[in-house]
Amino acid sequence: METPKRIGVGIIGAGGVAPYHCQIYSGFSDICQVVAVCDIVVDRARALAERCEKDFGFSKVAVYEKFEDLLSDERVDAVSICTPPFAHTEPMLAAAERKKSVFCEGPMAGTLKECDQMLQAAQQAGIVFTVHYGHTRYTRSALMAKKVLEEGVIGKVFLATVTITWYRTQAYFDSAAWRGTWWGERGGVLFHHGRYAIDLFLWLMGPVVELHAYTGTLVHKIEIEDVGVVNLRFANGALGQILATHAAHPHPQLGDQRIAIWGSEATITVLPSFEVGCADKQKAEEIRQELEQKTPPLEPSGMAGQMRDFLLAIKEKREPVISAASTRHQVEVARAAYKSATLGLPTKLPLSPLDPFY
Repeated sequence: METPKRIGVGIIGAGGVAPYHCQIYSGFSDICQVVAVCDIVVDRARALAERCEKDFGFSKVAVYEKFEDLLSDERVDAVSICTPPFAHTEPMLAAAERKKSVFCEGPMAGTLKECDQMLQAAQQAGIVFTVHYGHTRYTRSALMAKKVLEEGVIGKVFLATVTITWYRTQAYFDSAAWRGTWWGERGGVLFHHGRYAIDLFLWLMGPVVELHAYTGTLVHKIEIEDVGVVNLRFANGALGQILATHAAHPHPQLGDQRIAIWGSEATITVLPSFEVGCADKQKAEEIRQELEQKTPPLEPSGMAGQMRDFLLAIKEKREPVISAASTRHQVEVARAAYKSATLGLPTKLPLSPLDPFY
């Protein structure tokens, strides 16, 4: 019996999270193999290729300086884009042109115009395109929360909050020229650093129709905001708030990411864990038990689960569980927040393609 062909994966960008991509792919060696790595710093690409062979069990991993050359490698069927936010769009469009499926680090791109170009290119090419938000969205907690809201289990949702209190040192931002800059990161805690929790929050709550934002760079010596507060009105009528910073020292009683959603019948938290609260404690426990029975654990979950789903979507010729299109609203809300903070005025969504912040 002929062995099914494994998906050949190319890694674009060899720094930062790239080794973790390779490590996760090595856990799915029955489905895929990393065949090529590229980076504008060739020594960095070479070092990752050597690690792929030595530590992760891959063989004959090619090294390239330019992503165009990697995409011309006939063994490459799909790519992981592991470059900084400013460098997502160009390699993604080039991959789509060559009909290579794409797993892209988040956020998708720095502007909605770029997002739209990428989504259109993926659709026209018929490729699988996903953006990395599995860390928070490809989890049992996220799926249970989604089911609760879709089925109206907690009644009418009227209030929701997401709080991000990361801690980044000045040394972190000084470690690379692009970090802490508008050109490199395309945004601060509301766009880049807080993206996982904010994406999950928006996926659960649905479209934002109006917001009013305040941002500041109050602690670090950087260009982008390190503090942001955004008041929200959702299409479903609920009110909400994003409170985010990456200047918060850790506290033993405060998790670094928290989501709470209040309904007329009960309250749920999603991060740091899924919990149900209700004046009737027995009812809360019954809701939780029923959800656990309906929602089996994901194996694997998180980023690894999303990457496995990406590979299976390629093989099965289907949409991935986390579509790239579903992550676009996180970019839109961030762009609208920057508009609001700049003008000092509320901003309505969706943004128009004619808007300078689009």
